[in-house]
Amino acid sequence: MSTPAWDGLPVLATTGVGSLPFVEPADAIAHVTGAYQVPFCPQLPHRDGDMIQEWLGSDPSRCGWSPDRDRERPVAWDAFVAQMRDDPPAHGMVKLQVTGPVTLAIALERACARRGLSAAARELAAEIATWLAAGAAGQVGELEALGVHPILVVDEPGLAAAGLSREHAAIWDPLRAAAGNWGVHVCGAVPWSLVDEVEPDVLSFDLTRGALEPPARQTLDRLVRRGGRVLWGAVDPVRPGDVETAAARLIAAMFSLGELRPASHVVVASLVSPACGSGRLSLEGELRLAATLDAVAGVVRDGLAIGRARQARR
Repeated sequence: MSTPAWDGLPVLATTGVGSLPFVEPADAIAHVTGAYQVPFCPQLPHRDGDMIQEWLGSDPSRCGWSPDRDRERPVAWDAFVAQMRDDPPAHGMVKLQVTGPVTLAIALERACARRGLSAAARELAAEIATWLAAGAAGQVGELEALGVHPILVVDEPGLAAAGLSREHAAIWDPLRAAAGNWGVHVCGAVPWSLVDEVEPDVLSFDLTRGALEPPARQTLDRLVRRGGRVLWGAVDPVRPGDVETAAARLIAAMFSLGELRPASHVVVASLVSPACGSGRLSLEGELRLAATLDAVAGVVRDGLAIGRARQARR
């Protein structure tokens, strides 16, 4: 695991999941560099299409796979690279997203009126992973040439429903090889056993779905133990709720891992994001979401600092 800039990140650094409701790339880039501590190259559904269309083209219902589906760069890419060239973050880390190979393979299966992920579709997912990795490696290389360290996150929202087991973990190997730091985002139910076998450097998931069960805590503990990072999806984009409730949820989750290892280790290995992308929200909704997320991270940081001060006085 190559982590040249992890230690420079603020405690509980904030970032987004991927999609934003902006139309103009310049506006989106100004937002991600101002509202989030780890900038990310945004996906713009108003311009790119949804997470399937962005990668499969304007006719995602067309059955089959061919190289002409290649859409290697999101519409905001050039503006993002220009921003990273002119004013990179001081800590040097940014985030990239690609729609995952399993998600794309399932979309193609549905276009062909087939359900689920058959053996043939699993082979297709592996082929798509190789294609995605080639494009992602180019993006990673462009940013690394600027002295920026990308985290490549593969978006697999419905992974638990794909029917995969631990033996299918190699599907993501090409994407693992495309970046020094790579991760997986799951905004639905998380197949913890599979994720444990995949061993991403970063796991991004929806914390608002409920308390962490033992398999989740064990997988996250092993992730932290090997030097990885947990990207807690602490705020629901559609119903952000109040800051105090989200902060309490995040603290409880981090300390539940503290049963297995010191909670301070978990905090240092934690980042914070919304539970999923905000591309279908209004602009006002995204601004409110980013502000809520920043406030949640601040409340948790302040709470942890107070707790450490009290311990020091004992």
